[in-house]
Amino acid sequence: MDKNRVGINQIALLYLLSIAGGKFLTLPSILAKDVGHDSWLVLVFGFLWDAICLCFLLWAIKLNQSGKMDLAAILDKTLSKVVTKIVMVLFFVIFIIRANILLASCYKTFAVTFDVSTNWIVFVLPIAFLSFFAIKLGFNAIARTSQLLFGIIFISVLFLVLSPVSQVKITSLLPIGEAGWGKIIGDSFLRGFWFSDYLFVYFVWDSIKVKNNKVYAPILLGFAVGVALTVCMDAVFVALYGSMASEFDLAMSKIGVYFVSNSSNGRWDWLTLSIWLTSVFLKIIVFIFCAYKSLEKLFEFNPNKLNVVALIFIALTLMLPMLISSETVLSTVVAWGLIPFAFVQYALPISLPFLTKLANKKTETVKNE
Repeated sequence: MDKNRVGINQIALLYLLSIAGGKFLTLPSILAKDVGHDSWLVLVFGFLWDAICLCFLLWAIKLNQSGKMDLAAILDKTLSKVVTKIVMVLFFVIFIIRANILLASCYKTFAVTFDVSTNWIVFVLPIAFLSFFAIKLGFNAIARTSQLLFGIIFISVLFLVLSPVSQVKITSLLPIGEAGWGKIIGDSFLRGFWFSDYLFVYFVWDSIKVKNNKVYAPILLGFAVGVALTVCMDAVFVALYGSMASEFDLAMSKIGVYFVSNSSNGRWDWLTLSIWLTSVFLKIIVFIFCAYKSLEKLFEFNPNKLNVVALIFIALTLMLPMLISSETVLSTVVAWGLIPFAFVQYALPISLPFLTKLANKKTETVKNE
């Protein structure tokens, strides 16, 4: 039995949680520093580029239902093994950086919001071991967990985002486009590293179950809901805090605090915030799973047996925030890797349907011979 086999609806739910799970912490303040109250427009354009790439990726998934080849096999057949290795290195770097940034944000959330102090190793190791256990069980276990928790997480997100809406002054978001449309659109490309939440699909797409050839509707619906929640959250955040938004790097926590500070019911946001953080941890586990699979394809070790060396290496990379801050990583590694990262985030999904067709054609030719 394929441990990574998942349904298209499970992918859609996990995708929705991934979108909402990764952009509610530090990204809003970063965008507020860039373009002020127009930060929500950067998200709109960033998601627009994602939507285009996602449609091509879903097309490729549909084409791959006959051949059921994994990404590495397609790249090997159409480009070369060298290109495949380079792509897997890029994937590994992206997933590890993203996992570390999310871990650092969660660590700060616990310290600042919940007043829980601990050291980095004690905080990270349990999450790493849980991720390694998920790798052992297969992606199906992650998908089932997200499916089980989806309802309560989604309700918590709605409460957190919509509770302070009545206190929002729409005029705080005006005039629209004040930062300049060129700067807004440009920023959506410069901050592209924060987007492309569909990247995890590359590592399970040959194991996706598609019923009645329905690929587009479930995923696009999950994407649309995730986008709506994220844009709404950012708009609420900058409308509530105005010019001070750039100073608060834990947006979701600050939205809850703002609401309860104007309420006589006491603090209840800690409960919904804690539940929502579950989706962030799920996203971290997905990132670590994909990082491991990147190494698996890179070094071609046995997919049916856990590679202890790879797990130890990943665990060590998760200790990097002890040596270098997330801000430094974003201003150096991510900035320098903007174009290479854009290759796997944007160029690869757009070209994948054509590469899949070519790989299928080459496979059929070999069979006929």
